[in-house]
Amino acid sequence: MADSRVPVPAGTDPARLPLDSAVPGLALFDDTHEALIDALHASIGRFAAAESARRIGVPQVISRALLERLGYVESFPQLLGTVYSYEGDDRQWREIVPALRRGEPWTQRHELSDVALLPAVCYHLYPQLAGAELAEPAVFDLTGQCYRHERTTEPGRLRAFRMRELIRVDTPEATVAWRDAWTERARDWLDSLGLKASIEPASDPFFGSAERLMGAMQRAEQLKWELVVEVADGLSQAVVSCNCHKNHFAEEFGFRMSGGEAHTSCTAFGLERIALAVLYRHGSDRRNWPAELTAGPAPEGAERD
Repeated sequence: MADSRVPVPAGTDPARLPLDSAVPGLALFDDTHEALIDALHASIGRFAAAESARRIGVPQVISRALLERLGYVESFPQLLGTVYSYEGDDRQWREIVPALRRGEPWTQRHELSDVALLPAVCYHLYPQLAGAELAEPAVFDLTGQCYRHERTTEPGRLRAFRMRELIRVDTPEATVAWRDAWTERARDWLDSLGLKASIEPASDPFFGSAERLMGAMQRAEQLKWELVVEVADGLSQAVVSCNCHKNHFAEEFGFRMSGGEAHTSCTAFGLERIALAVLYRHGSDRRNWPAELTAGPAPEGAERD
């Protein structure tokens, strides 16, 4: 089996961080890493305080029918994590158990459930806005556990990870301006963490031939920008993504602004990757962390879920 351990960043204690899960793309982290995640949440809360965003925590699973409706299943089947559950009775299970104990297949009476693993936290939001007419712009601040089926040992490219996402609902022009402003703000924020970020045009990892059409369209219309930093020796990854969805979600769920059409845009923070970059740059000794991560707590309402 491939080694799933994330390489230990420079300056850390190899006995402490990370912990080996024995599964590619999954990592467990110790108290130092979790303290850093807490500090990142607090710092993002301070940077986003002026947005007066409504904070929402979301579950790590989502309606499979909703992902089908949103087009995620069609566009990203290679990343989707589905959930199967046993649907047989006690007698049938007792017949299966010997095969389980012999290490043989045991899922023959499992069926696809009505939920899937959550690929992006914002997907939980849009059905809540269905049919709404917003009198003024709205910003939402969502946090949750996400899953994308990437079995790799590349540090930072995890299957299970935490995402914090700001979503704005507004007019077409205002959502673009908000996205562009947050692209710069996110770069300033990363700079305050001692992380030198480059802003790069990007596209989502559409499956198969859709990548040529949809990916090219996203890049041509500049719908997606990624902030890329170094997370390990010779390895840089996107840690923040700033996106315009245009009217995709508003049209699907029938919400609008009182003055006309609604668009949405978002800024998403990949917390594990940012933590990895901070540890790579500054090490695990909290005395060496930047002041932004050792400041006071976030404003009320911005605490970690």
